[in-house]
Amino acid sequence: MASKVEGLVLLMGGYTFKSIMSGDYSLIMRISKVVRELKGLGIKIAIVTGGSDLARIYIDVIRNMGGDNYTQDYAGILATRLHATVIMSSLGSLAYPKIVKSYEDAAVAIAMNRIPVSGGMQPGQSTDAVAALLAEKLEFNIIAKMTGVDGVYDKDPKLYPDAKKIETLTYDELEHIIIDKSYHPGTYELLDALSIKILRRSSISTIILSGDNPEALLDLIEGKNVGSIIKLG
Repeated sequence: MASKVEGLVLLMGGYTFKSIMSGDYSLIMRISKVVRELKGLGIKIAIVTGGSDLARIYIDVIRNMGGDNYTQDYAGILATRLHATVIMSSLGSLAYPKIVKSYEDAAVAIAMNRIPVSGGMQPGQSTDAVAALLAEKLEFNIIAKMTGVDGVYDKDPKLYPDAKKIETLTYDELEHIIIDKSYHPGTYELLDALSIKILRRSSISTIILSGDNPEALLDLIEGKNVGSIIKLG
């Protein structure tokens, strides 16, 4: 990356919490260690957590019980806040001492030199949109999203072995990739339309990288190319 990273929003996709239900939280501890190192380097950080299979399970149950989309979304938010509580706990005194539920509270946390940790904010918004608005509010120039893949591909690499990784692309190009995807509670992938709109208007770049390799964040800070970068054209 050419631009210096002074502040970033770390968006931990649901994939990073996948193994918690089986009692394995080693990946969470690795991510926490990296965040501590970044903080020690003077990088300002805010964290947004996704919902993982936990959110989808409850969303499916509520849908099958006849719950509306608003209620399904609210259940997903509660799941993301459980994950936020895990991350907040892992960071100890470095974290703001309560789960952030507003962008203003996040700004207060940063002013106190603490790390704000948030899940979802309100029904109808993905955590992608939350991360985008948070970066905009805090005037951070980077979002780093940890997912189950190591970047953006021209098609789903889990289904197509010949899928090609795209190392650099614009938000316009990303929109073309995801344009046919539908967005329902618990199904957001890559970035959704609202987050792209926010990121584009504020010239915020997004890095998509593998949740299995959190140490790549340190490479990012050193200016090395990691994952896929999405930016203005």
